[in-house]
Amino acid sequence: MRIFLVILLCLGLATCASHVPQARILSPADAALGGRHSFELIDPQSSLEGEAPFPERYRQLPQLLRHGLSARGYHESQQPQLRVYYWLAVQDSPLTFKVDVPPPNPLGPYQAIHRLRDETGTLRLRLTDLDERILWEGVISTGLSPARDSAELLERAVQVLTEQIPLTTP
Repeated sequence: MRIFLVILLCLGLATCASHVPQARILSPADAALGGRHSFELIDPQSSLEGEAPFPERYRQLPQLLRHGLSARGYHESQQPQLRVYYWLAVQDSPLTFKVDVPPPNPLGPYQAIHRLRDETGTLRLRLTDLDERILWEGVISTGLSPARDSAELLERAVQVLTEQIPLTTP
């Protein structure tokens, strides 16, 4: 029973902690990125086969990316200088915690097994010129569990990733 309490305490503390996701830069900023201010978001549907696997999260991304890019000095335009590609992959895995001690009354074994879900999202962001030459690329992974907090967790991940993009130069 003590192990179960320790696990619950650890889970409680882990959900209360504000984890800052770590971004990785796959392609550092190219010198050609300097002086470019306008961008076009490329819908990931053009590079995905079929439907987006997580449509509710994909619907959230364009506005978050626009906001993050505008904070870095970029603006969306009909005559863009940059193309912004983005992809989101979500890994969903079950978590099962079993209690060492059987339940004290005959209400069933469900009391002794706790099933939770763990979702981890990986967002890739790529800035290219109009000739598709990569000017900057980064990736970030973040937990999206619990589901009630996934919108805020994804928002925080987009913010951290876009903060890695160099500021525009006048």
